[in-house]
Amino acid sequence: MPRKPRIFSPTGIYHIILRSINQHIIFEEDADYQKMLYILSDCKRTFDIDIYAYCLMDNHIHLLIHSAEDHLASFFQSLGTRFVRWYNTKYSRSGHLFQDRYYSIPVIQKQQYLSTLAYIHNNPVKSSLCRYPSEYRWSSCNAYYGQKNPLVDKSFSFDIAGSKDLLLQYFYTDSTHFDDSQVIPALEKTRRFIPDKDALNIFKEFTKLSSASDVVNLPKSLRNKYIAILYEKGLTKKQIARLMDVSISTVKRHSK
Repeated sequence: MPRKPRIFSPTGIYHIILRSINQHIIFEEDADYQKMLYILSDCKRTFDIDIYAYCLMDNHIHLLIHSAEDHLASFFQSLGTRFVRWYNTKYSRSGHLFQDRYYSIPVIQKQQYLSTLAYIHNNPVKSSLCRYPSEYRWSSCNAYYGQKNPLVDKSFSFDIAGSKDLLLQYFYTDSTHFDDSQVIPALEKTRRFIPDKDALNIFKEFTKLSSASDVVNLPKSLRNKYIAILYEKGLTKKQIARLMDVSISTVKRHSK
């Protein structure tokens, strides 16, 4: 079945979601997040991209950007290729890390822009990684509260909202009754009982592996044993599938 063509944004603004293959954990250590931000900054300059917001989650990335249509594909190809080359070398793995096609949503109207900006910064809160968006280290949220961050163009968002104070007021109001169904209705939303950061620590504790990328070296019988243990410890099937780099059906077979 052929892919659906991308929808062009007349404003040049897009909400981008870049996901890992099989929800594999991308960022395990601070250095992984820092490397992605460094490459993102370099690609931003190379391809003349404006970045209004970003959030690096453990297995996916959110970006709110402005780009010429003919720059998007080259921008993401360069971003993905450079990070994967570094990541595979660091974790002694090979092959793809990101899904072949990034998810893009044209952002056209003012309200949609503001809701998307709030949604991106609220991602860690919805995943139980923090209580407030400003507590999360790997997003652009604190740039809007005055933290120096040359990666982010804040002035555009202040103009859209009317002023800095009005935007921060919107952040507060919007986060108290946020409905993300208006932002990305096509994406699956799952409830997480254990935050992914804690799930990764549990994984390391019981498998004695330093990284989720080391799972590939486990004998299948031991891998299946760890799947059962992680399920007993409260991890969701999706979390286990990501950490053990297996399908959901495999997790189901060994977590009964």
